[in-house]
This record gives sequence, C-alpha cells and structure tokens, in this order.
Amino acid sequence: MSSSTLLSSAGKSVLGSIFALSMLGSIATASDKFPEELPEEDIGIIQELPSEYPKDWVFLHDMNFISPVDGKAVLFDPTADTRNYKGSLGMSQFASFAQGTKRPELYVSETFYTRGTRGDRIDVLTIHDRENMAAIAEIVLPDGKRGQMMPQKTALSLTNNERFIMVYNFTPAASVYIIDLDKREIVNEVQIPGCSLVYPLGKQGFATMCGDGTMTAFNLDDDGEAKRGDTTKFFNDMDEDPLFLKSVEVNGMTYFASFKGRIQPVDLSDKKAKVKKDWRIADGKIGPEGWRPAGWQMITADDTGDLIYVLMNEGAGEGDHKNGGGEVWAIDPKAKKLVRRIPMPNWAISIEVTHGETPYLIVTNGNLEADVFNASTGEYLRTFGGGAAQHAFAIHAVK
Repeated sequence: MSSSTLLSSAGKSVLGSIFALSMLGSIATASDKFPEELPEEDIGIIQELPSEYPKDWVFLHDMNFISPVDGKAVLFDPTADTRNYKGSLGMSQFASFAQGTKRPELYVSETFYTRGTRGDRIDVLTIHDRENMAAIAEIVLPDGKRGQMMPQKTALSLTNNERFIMVYNFTPAASVYIIDLDKREIVNEVQIPGCSLVYPLGKQGFATMCGDGTMTAFNLDDDGEAKRGDTTKFFNDMDEDPLFLKSVEVNGMTYFASFKGRIQPVDLSDKKAKVKKDWRIADGKIGPEGWRPAGWQMITADDTGDLIYVLMNEGAGEGDHKNGGGEVWAIDPKAKKLVRRIPMPNWAISIEVTHGETPYLIVTNGNLEADVFNASTGEYLRTFGGGAAQHAFAIHAVK
C-alpha cells in the first residue's frame, strides 16, 4: 500500500472523528434548549369505540395487494380535518366484510395458511365486537371452498333479519354456507351451480345472479334449510350489455348498472326476485351521450333512497368497464332524472355515500387515497391519504 493511500485513510479517519465530535457538540447544545426532564407519557391506554358508530363514518376495505395476509378494514371519519382514522381490524387473504345492525358485531370471512403464505389452508368466519374491534368468535369454514376474489359486498351477506349470515363459495363449484348467528355454527350448504354471489331477499332468504342471465331465489326456514324459489325471466344479456355484479339496495329495490349505461331495478323485498323495467342514463335525455358506468364499486345510494350515484367514464368503450371515471352522477331513480354531476379531481375507482343526515360521497381515487365530497352539493372537502389504507377498492358506509 502506498504512503499516499495510508495518508488518505488516516485523513479520512481524523475527519470522521472531527465530524462526530462536532455533531455531539451540536446535539449537546440543542439539548440545552429543552427541559432536563420531559413529562412521562402514559402507555397501555386502550380507548373503546362507541357500540353504535356515527352514521357518517365508513369502513375502507383495504385489500393490501403488497401483502394480502395483512388486509384490514379501516374505520374512517370523513367529517374530521384531523384524526380521521378511528381504528381497524385485520382481514387476511382476500377477505369479505359485513356489518350487523341488530347485534353490535362485525363479520369477516377470511383465509389463513399454517405457514403464513403456504401450508394447510384454513377458512374462517371471524366475528368482532364493535367497541374494541376484537375477535370474539370464530367459525371454521370447511373444505377450502370460500370464494377468494376482489372485494364484493355480496360475497358475505346477512339475511335481512340478521338471523343468518351467508358465505359465497367458489371452488369453482358454487355454493353458499348458511351460518346460524345464534348457534354460531354452519347449519346448511346450498348448491347454486352456475350462479354467483348472495343478494339478501325478503325477510330470510337470498337471490343469486346466474350465468344464463337470470336470478334464482332461495328462502330459508328457521333451521337454515333452503327452499328453492322462482327463477326470473332472462334480463342480463351477457353478450350485448351485461350487468355489473355490484348493486345498491334501497327500500327493498336493488339497482344494477350495465356496462353500456342501463339501470336495472330488481325487487328483492319479498320471497322472489321481480325484475322491473330498465332505463338508460346516458341516452341524451336523462344524461349526455358518450358516457358509461365504470370502476370497481361504481354504484351507491344516499340514506333516503331519493338518489342513486353512478361513477361514469366519458368516451368509455368495450373493455373499459373497470377503468374508473371522471364524474359521479346523482340520479333520481323515481323521476329518472339526472340531478347532479360531480367532477372527480383525482379520477375515481370506487364510490360510497354515507348514511348520516349530511350525506358524504367517499371516493377511492386514482392515487388509491380517499377523497371526500359533500354529496348534496358536490363540493370537494378533503383527501385521506398517508397509506393508512393501501388499496381500498371497497367502501362500506356504516349502518
């Protein structure tokens, strides 16, 4: 080694020592500006949530594609300027989520593996309390049948009287587990070949959307046994103008939107599904032509049922139905009238409207943050970011 190299190494060592000493001096000088002892912080504080959440809160259903085993539901207050994040509960591996209203409970169907990301598969329905978001019960779902998919609200549904909760299975054979929430056990498995998802029907039943363009109804007795009901006429043309499987229920009427801008009402208030007359929203009369519904969760409604909201994409064509949109249209479904067009400053992927006295429109935007609007005026209010919810493709208004 040359003398110049030795000198260079020594010089670096000396300079490093001088730099370290100067930093220590700076730290010491800075510390003189603070009190000698800071007040002690209390630790181990656990705050409880109210058993009944405010109606203008929402759950952001975070799939967390970066690490799906760490998905979660984030409870979010869209009305607050600070401390919007109220709590969260873990949801593993493409989970589905539902809320109880007659019981202070939250429900998650999820999947675990004995070695984290491999090993034996275990599907469960986990029941959480509302006040602590703590798991209070667990029901094992056998045979690895639970449908794992992007979040669909109707992959996990309560009957309207909340006696049973229903888990959609897909292996790819389709079926529905019927779980008695009083007994905390599976009481039946209903086969639904060729059909998808679980839409609450009447007091104690469900309908399912079938691949032949119809819906089939099932009604449950008090033991969870299913009686197959009527099948509707053909109304969902898969080739010409298919319906999104996402829907919104308002006073027993369930509204679907189609890829090309058709609104299809289906009455699910009684023991059979009744298909009603459809109508178009981008026909040049109700709304301007050249727009189509698009996005993931692309239809919602306010608490009164006076308005439904549809996420719309201008110039959308074949295959653009999941691309999101630049406007949300507020539509009066009774008058078949476009009431309001709400521009999206950051694009939009999914939408939901809260159930409080002042309805708020919550939007998962193109940056996967949550934009908040006053739904009654369309005014943009704030954005909830910071990575608290990584991939909130589904949003659940508090019930």
